[in-house]
Amino acid sequence: MTTAADHFRAYVDRATATGDDPAADPDAARLRVAMAGESPARFRDRLLLERAAWLARETDLRLQDIAVDCGFRGYGVFVRAFRRELGASPSEWRADPTTWEIDAPGDVHVHPPDGIWLPARSSYDERASVTAAYVGAFLPDPEVVPLSEA
Repeated sequence: MTTAADHFRAYVDRATATGDDPAADPDAARLRVAMAGESPARFRDRLLLERAAWLARETDLRLQDIAVDCGFRGYGVFVRAFRRELGASPSEWRADPTTWEIDAPGDVHVHPPDGIWLPARSSYDERASVTAAYVGAFLPDPEVVPLSEA
């Protein structure tokens, strides 16, 4: 069974494997810029944990099922990662939830239910500035959708 975590891992892997030429894949280049300051593995794991926290807060899914859907190797691994990043076990946090966002240098976070939000970036050189965008990164065919600035 393919999970949302599998789709997200594949998306990050494709974005980081396309090389440094932004013209070859502008969406991948944009994701690489958004990951600045984090390794691809840290970026991926942090966002999967943010999605797990959102699911724990907003759904009645069993925590074990959330761990599987978010790609954790086991429930114990999930509990340790959750406690390390959010300060409580998943069950304790679910009883008194706070924000699911985990500090990140690139300010990229989960945008529930199935995507991530890429912030706008100003350019200080010849590259164009970019608007904020939504990526359905947990879906089988992710697409970058620019968000209009209201």
